[in-house]
Amino acid sequence: MKKVILLLLSIFLFTTAFAQNSNIDSLQNLLTTAKDTSKVNVLLELSKAYNGVDQAKSIAYAKQAQKLAQTHDFPRGEAYALKSLGMAYVGEGSYPKVLRYWQQSLDIFESIDDKVGASNMLNNIGVVYSIQGWDAKAIEFYLKSLRVAEETGDKLRIATALLNIGAQYYHNPATHDKALDYYLQALPLSKEVGDKTTLGTLTVNIGEIYFEQGDNKKAMSYYQQALDILENSGNENKVAYTLNAIGQIYTARGELAKAMQQHQKAKKVAEAASAKLELAQALNYIGDLQNRMGNTTESLASYERASSIAADLGANYELKDSYEGIAQAYGELADYRKAYEYQNLLLAIKDSLYNTETNKKIENLQANYENEKKQAQIDLLTKDRELQKATLQRQHVLRNALLVGLGLIVLIALILFFNIRNKAKANRMLKNKNAEIHAQKEEIATQRDHLEQTYHNLVSTQEQLIHSEKMASLGQLTAGVAHEINNPINFVSAGIDSLRANFADIMEVLSGYLALKPEEDNKMQLQKLARIKKEMEVEELMEESEQLLVSIKNGATRTKEIVKSLKNFTRLDESSLKKANIHEGIDSTLVILNNQIKGRIKVVKNYGELQEINCYPGQLNQVFMNILNNAAQAIKGEGTIAIKTYKEDDYVVIKIKDTGMGMTEEVKKHIFEPFFTTKDVGEGTGLGLSITYGIIEKHHGKIDVESEPGVGTEFTIRIPLVLSGTSEEKVMAAV
Repeated sequence: MKKVILLLLSIFLFTTAFAQNSNIDSLQNLLTTAKDTSKVNVLLELSKAYNGVDQAKSIAYAKQAQKLAQTHDFPRGEAYALKSLGMAYVGEGSYPKVLRYWQQSLDIFESIDDKVGASNMLNNIGVVYSIQGWDAKAIEFYLKSLRVAEETGDKLRIATALLNIGAQYYHNPATHDKALDYYLQALPLSKEVGDKTTLGTLTVNIGEIYFEQGDNKKAMSYYQQALDILENSGNENKVAYTLNAIGQIYTARGELAKAMQQHQKAKKVAEAASAKLELAQALNYIGDLQNRMGNTTESLASYERASSIAADLGANYELKDSYEGIAQAYGELADYRKAYEYQNLLLAIKDSLYNTETNKKIENLQANYENEKKQAQIDLLTKDRELQKATLQRQHVLRNALLVGLGLIVLIALILFFNIRNKAKANRMLKNKNAEIHAQKEEIATQRDHLEQTYHNLVSTQEQLIHSEKMASLGQLTAGVAHEINNPINFVSAGIDSLRANFADIMEVLSGYLALKPEEDNKMQLQKLARIKKEMEVEELMEESEQLLVSIKNGATRTKEIVKSLKNFTRLDESSLKKANIHEGIDSTLVILNNQIKGRIKVVKNYGELQEINCYPGQLNQVFMNILNNAAQAIKGEGTIAIKTYKEDDYVVIKIKDTGMGMTEEVKKHIFEPFFTTKDVGEGTGLGLSITYGIIEKHHGKIDVESEPGVGTEFTIRIPLVLSGTSEEKVMAAV
């Protein structure tokens, strides 16, 4: 369960403490006397005071502040009112509303050139996208926030942006080093600013990285420091998160009772603070511990409550953990249909969170940010040189014609004043139009992303089914492969023991010869050594040792061939089109199945001359595995499997024929349907031939079957000699 703590500026900071300590009655009294913009500020304070205590009142006061700010043409007040509305809806988990209000707030801050407010809102929008699993969008807004904060030198917001960028990279184990780099950049800034919330958040996130690296001692040290800092800052949601992190260390140590105690504390704190995200995380951890302790029913209840909260929040990381736990619980309760449904939901969530498209977008966004930063520095130097040149020219003009110059300056100043005022007005209108266009573009992009996501989910589900069936087949065949490897390994083991004994006898004789001294009379020693040599039969030992070395080499060579065949069969890393030899794939599959075949089934190969073809080798190996395994199982005693390959027109043809039980016409009609099987319960999933059919279609090929009860079955597979990536994509789109 991998989580990371994010930082929202002015959202989750001191909200609960402020509501408890603020004098709401004083604010109510002040509201009766305040006027104009002052009244807007009082309404905003009331909205903050009620946030986390009474969301309805918090929203009502924020809306009054917005309306009053519009009446008095007070854009900054309107921006903060929209921001307060977003605050209130964060507590309810209504993220679409949050994003809408905060985008409006951001537009106003940018229109009045309030860079602090703009940086704040850019960061907070990024956090909401991150919670929903939109990593690329989150990074985009964090980088924008960082860029604006660097322009103003705002160290608090620079530290916050660096922290959240690091947290985003933490999601991917391959980029933990980048995450730690961003955290270490933010740490001295947060200490300098003295903000406890930022410092506590950084400390717990650094602890997370050490935990992932397996250094539980360092991780616990950082978590305890973070807990002390955050408890003093009044951030109950982050306290709950840190308690969950400490619980994870106890779980890793196997101290489940202590772990449960920490997660129950986190649950209690999160419920009291209405911190729904942290509550969902605590429930997921509690469900995991209950499952480990054998309380499957209680575990299921915890996971289902967590999934309900996470779904309402749109928190995909928490939803992923909940679905995984629910699927496991139903599996242990033997409700396999429910387990399968939640496994499919889990696959869809994983696909949306961990796709290479997101990683590429993140890298491109960061590269664009660095390029823009360098360009800004170049522009600044260029403007500085132009300014120096203009200054020298002005001095020259003033020196030669002071009176004329003064007159021109006054005239130019007046012209610039009116131009600037007109341009400012035009810029405001242009920004408003741009905001409308931007909103429309965002809506179109969201719809496009949704369609792309749906397509990728379908592709991922198909690939996962193929992979799962392949792993299931390999699991059933593990014992056979182990037996095949065991024989040559026994040769090696026995040979080494004998060789060690022979070597000891030979070394005894050799040591005697090495002890002889040339300057002395060694006749007696030589006679003694000759007697020992004869008694030990050294020449025979040397010949036997040479034979043992040959036996060891043969055993190692056989083991190498079996492992090579197993690796060639799986080819899990080959998910793209590659040139492959069909015969190698069939032979590798036969090696894997050798334990089922040898001694009772004769394999007859009639291979034609075939060129390498463009295909998905791993998936074709799965096809051969499914058909050959079925053929072996269909032959109850002794029998024959005949394999024939040849080229016909633009196709490679593979025929696999067995002398097994055969099938009726009624069974033949259903063999390619998912979950259809004639095997006993527990012996087959009914997915093998369904997946086989899908793989052949993906290759633009054909598969036919002929069978007669009591005679046997013959499968005929046709694969095109030429298959391009583009044509394959078109087929998938059509499906």
